[in-house]
Amino acid sequence: MMNEIPIETVIRENVKALRKRLGWSQEFLAEKTGVTAPYITQIEVGKRTPSLDIVEKLATALGVEYKVLFEPNNSSKHSATSEFSKHLLESKLISAITKTIHKEFKS
Repeated sequence: MMNEIPIETVIRENVKALRKRLGWSQEFLAEKTGVTAPYITQIEVGKRTPSLDIVEKLATALGVEYKVLFEPNNSSKHSATSEFSKHLLESKLISAITKTIHKEFKS
């Protein structure tokens, strides 16, 4: 199996793809996971490899099982699709509610 993709690359690509699919900024993902935005950037560009604790926090924030972050792209897209659609809908709903609340408090 000489053509295996390094696990760091798989995690990096999955975190970035899932984050973008949700329409989240790195700052928002950082906020949801309790790490800094520069740390998320470093993960996504391959300068840092997250600990298992951080991988679990990322997965929870992104609404997928942690094992999805370890699966090469092709399989993660298929296994996470329905889970992801539900999470995307929930995320958009929460964002809309949050914006409405902020508007009400500013008035």
